[in-house]
Amino acid sequence: MDQLKLIRPPKPPKEIPLPEGCRYEFYSGGRDQTEDWLNICKEGLIDPGSGEEVFRDAILCYPDLVPEKDLIFVLSPEGKRVATVAFVKHKDGSGYLHMVCCLKEYRGKGIGDAMNSFALAQLYGRDVSYTYLTTDDFRLGAIKIYLRAGFVPCEDTPEMKERWAKVLSRLEMTDPAGN
Repeated sequence: MDQLKLIRPPKPPKEIPLPEGCRYEFYSGGRDQTEDWLNICKEGLIDPGSGEEVFRDAILCYPDLVPEKDLIFVLSPEGKRVATVAFVKHKDGSGYLHMVCCLKEYRGKGIGDAMNSFALAQLYGRDVSYTYLTTDDFRLGAIKIYLRAGFVPCEDTPEMKERWAKVLSRLEMTDPAGN
């Protein structure tokens, strides 16, 4: 089954700061960063048995992605990598949010909203024509964050309209704008 798709027009995002003491770190090629990316993404995005080949395929070999400028981590006040997102400007001018994930114990603290705001600001600064992302129906917390960030559901088929209606119902939302 295809993932759900969300699209966001090219407009400046609302600036949302990270929680106090947290900070961003760009990928610099460190082996510890690869291991931390895997550990973060194993909490909902990739199979728990995944190894470095998944990082290679999803990040290092992803079309148009330059890890040193397109992959960030969020560090906790203690310096632990707790969340990650990649943001890519494709050759066609579109932007893509890729592999967005946060450790479970850090969810619900505003990290996702701040991280997506940062990623969208980076893409807006690269003059993307629009930004999109894909996700799974069960990632309700993430979908809420995407809708708050100005993404709208792509309902281009009857199946997608039906799936989005179910997701919005589960979120107790009456429209994709989050109302």
